Amino acid sequence: MAPADGATFSFQAGLVSLSDGIVLLGVEDPAGRLDPARVVASGETGPIRPPFSWHRVRTRGGAVLLLIAHAQAPLAAGAVLRLAQDGDGESTTPAATASIAARDGIAALLGTTEPAALLAALRFVSSKALGTLRRADDAGLARHCHRLAAALLDPARAARPVARAGEELVLWSLPDDGPPARRTAPQHTLLGPARLHRAPLAAGRAVLLPARHAATAGTILLPADGGGPVRLLPPPPAPLPSLTDLGRRTEPQARALHADALAALAAGDDAARRLLRDLRLVGGGEPARACAAPEHPFGGALDMAVADGEGGVFLRGWLRDPLGLVAGLTLRGPAGGGDRPLPLDALHRFARPDLTDTYADAPHGGAGREPGFAVHLPDAGGPCTGGQWSLRLRLTTGDTAHLVAPPGPAQPRAARDAVLAAVAPKHLTQALMRGCIAPATGRLHRAAMALRGAPEEVRIGGGGPARPQAALVVPLYRNLRFLRHQYAAFARDPSLRETAELVYVLDSPEQREDVEHMLRGLHAVCGMPLTLVVQAANHGYASACNAGAAAATAPVLALVNSDVVPAARGWLRPLLRELDRLSTGGRPAAVGPKLLFDDGSLQHAGLFFEAGPGGEWYNNHYWKGYPRFHPPAQAARPVPGVTGALLCLRRDAFEALGGVCTDYVVGDYEDSDLCLRLRAAGGEIAYMPEAELYHFERQSIREHGGYARTAACAYNRHLHHARWAPAIEALMARFPDAPSTLAA
Repeated sequence: MAPADGATFSFQAGLVSLSDGIVLLGVEDPAGRLDPARVVASGETGPIRPPFSWHRVRTRGGAVLLLIAHAQAPLAAGAVLRLAQDGDGESTTPAATASIAARDGIAALLGTTEPAALLAALRFVSSKALGTLRRADDAGLARHCHRLAAALLDPARAARPVARAGEELVLWSLPDDGPPARRTAPQHTLLGPARLHRAPLAAGRAVLLPARHAATAGTILLPADGGGPVRLLPPPPAPLPSLTDLGRRTEPQARALHADALAALAAGDDAARRLLRDLRLVGGGEPARACAAPEHPFGGALDMAVADGEGGVFLRGWLRDPLGLVAGLTLRGPAGGGDRPLPLDALHRFARPDLTDTYADAPHGGAGREPGFAVHLPDAGGPCTGGQWSLRLRLTTGDTAHLVAPPGPAQPRAARDAVLAAVAPKHLTQALMRGCIAPATGRLHRAAMALRGAPEEVRIGGGGPARPQAALVVPLYRNLRFLRHQYAAFARDPSLRETAELVYVLDSPEQREDVEHMLRGLHAVCGMPLTLVVQAANHGYASACNAGAAAATAPVLALVNSDVVPAARGWLRPLLRELDRLSTGGRPAAVGPKLLFDDGSLQHAGLFFEAGPGGEWYNNHYWKGYPRFHPPAQAARPVPGVTGALLCLRRDAFEALGGVCTDYVVGDYEDSDLCLRLRAAGGEIAYMPEAELYHFERQSIREHGGYARTAACAYNRHLHHARWAPAIEALMARFPDAPSTLAA
């Protein structure tokens, strides 16, 4: 190879065998003419095979190019090495060759014992062993790295264990004598006598390592930020304090270490983030901080900050700023990280009558018409579900004020319900729902449903139909007022005893003992066998229906609410007959009965959709409140849908549709969603007035705190409308006779 100045190029090459499979080549480059990104190396048998990596190490005598690669014929002592350097799109014919000489160690390969050069080589070899070459378990390679690190080790540079974190991790404090530590998680390397490791749980001066590393004699830490090797001191004989205890200490160094440890856990894997959540729950948090004095010229609070489980955060609070002193906002995440500007115009504002009253006579001005705010930031929270958030108010004077939120709920279901309760339904706008409540709720609901446990089945009695035609699937939640009446009505209907199996699904497992006792007593009196399915936790109507369907064996499913009681015997037969007619040829179909209020007036004669305030589609019922024998309600006919209070369809259609959709919260709009999916699959739906039952409407759902006192209904309607609005509009064009709610 001829350099640009025309001088003849020559080089010397040495080789160190790091293990049975890995070699390190050194090429002297005193003039610094070789570019590691452009060097092309080959031997007599052909080019060097990847994977490999080049790196330049500078020494007082110039520079040495290092190449680490798998052992192969061109990289052996005595082999002839050819070097070339790529040009601009063209490769020059190799003009320089040399025989590779064996070297005794990395210092001999570099031709120097300078600590800086040896440390650079150590970083290169260890990082490529863990990365490009995937040789963490190569004992020979680990020994080379460990031996070199030990030679470079300053006895005064040691990491001492200061606390235990959970059952398996120990917190080590790095020496405070190197370059400024990064707050982001660095990739430190652990050099053991027989293995190399990454140390990903690190931030600032804190490193969290499995306790077993303390038992591995001689393990050395190679920091990511450029400092020399660090030895790990073994834990003392006395037990270390917990990370929670460390956080309660008042010394600045202890508090800084505790904050670094939390930051390291927040950037770790799922297990690390779960530990972080547990630590925050056990250790508590700092007191919530607000600025609420009426005599103050401004005020505010961050009432709620909930991580949504998918990298975002939901915030709710209030701001009172009658004089325009607040110039900007900055959000800070848990563990003191994640600073993010929050524009004032990004906040969704809403009325807070309580604040209007509180600050009505404040000397500098009141709270304004809409002091409340809510916002969902989809990419600000990270995956962590614990910790406290704070909001810094930047004032026009250059001063700042800090608002600290209380710790958010740790369970996704509780967090979901908190988001749905964040804004009073009467102050909830479509923009607030669409841009804030709905996206946070959707993420938290997915997380809650992902935690579902397997239900338990309890068989009570025997001797039912060997091959039942239909299964009555009845979800139960809290309200058991109608259970005796419903079961007795089923049991005294001979047609049900001959054709149906009965499945109750308990969605409030805390009632299991009472419900099982009651059902065993009812069976002893009435003799109708049944299956009780006990959910692991309350997951809502849809999940309960799906669990009941899975426990049933019949080819037809009748989904029945617990507050539905037959008006007379024989009600199932006309529904099965109509379902058979509609299902001819395997077409999916559903059938619903006539449902009555307790005064005998109509509650349901088929379901239709009606545009409500804001243009969203609402579910409604034909002739609701009309007399029981209102002539139009006496005719069997196709309808847009039927209510889930009693909906009958074939199992194969139910399974093909994926069951009842679990995306809705607690229970509402799942029935119309099921009907619309069935129609989208080419099915038909009919109303059959010959079957009459009483429906004591919404008796169970109003017992659910996560529904009755939140915006769950509005969320479900928003979700339903977003998915089905065009299909509903086309469907209702086929049913122009749907009565108006106002006319009813």
